[in-house]
Amino acid sequence: MLVQVAILPEEWDASFHKALPILEEGGYLPKEDLPKVKRILFACAMTYVSAALLRMLFVWRWFKR
Repeated sequence: MLVQVAILPEEWDASFHKALPILEEGGYLPKEDLPKVKRILFACAMTYVSAALLRMLFVWRWFKR
């Protein structure tokens, strides 16, 4: 669980501070597709958030026993 929480900022940085500028500046996408790409990258980053929350629930359940 701690590893996943530690990975969250790295995933956010990789999505929005590394991948997005490469896509924008490299001309890989038309300008009108950038809002859609941002939403997709946000959804990808949120998979890590949901995994961390799920792990917290599992840990809580483990201590409850």
